[in-house]
Amino acid sequence: MVDVEYEIQNIVLSVTYKDTEFDLEKLAGILEGARYDPEVFPGIAYKSVEPTASFLIFASGKMNCVGAKSMEDAENAIEKLSQKLKESDIQIDENPEVKVQNMVASFDFGRGFDLEMIARNFRNTEYEPEVFPGLVFRLDEPKAVILLFVSGKGVCAGAKSEEDIKKAAERITEVIE
Repeated sequence: MVDVEYEIQNIVLSVTYKDTEFDLEKLAGILEGARYDPEVFPGIAYKSVEPTASFLIFASGKMNCVGAKSMEDAENAIEKLSQKLKESDIQIDENPEVKVQNMVASFDFGRGFDLEMIARNFRNTEYEPEVFPGLVFRLDEPKAVILLFVSGKGVCAGAKSEEDIKKAAERITEVIE
């Protein structure tokens, strides 16, 4: 098993409070720094500081959480926001349903790549250096997209877990060796 260094750059989660409707006007007044302009966007944009994460909050009781760099940070940010809502007497489900939608990670494969050769030899790749300097490599298992660069760096998008990120790095390394 090859050990490729990776670093999570962003996690996108959906958060659902079942049977809940938010009064966005009221909520925007409660959450410090929240931005709510229904003429522009139908939800609240809110940023939590510690841990760092951003939320889009909708009247339907659903939220998107983006910007966390670890699952632990994402879960803590969601927990803190839930706590704030409860302290403000907003009726919410104790444990919202949290689902990972996307994880983005950067890789360092520790060696350069011949992107022309990879593009010629593998299906599920796209390489148009005039348009974009990276090669797009679509994996079926795990379902993820890897951008590879001549420098040996890469970006993984579409993963649903840290395990998927590790598997994607392994698959790319196996395939290209």
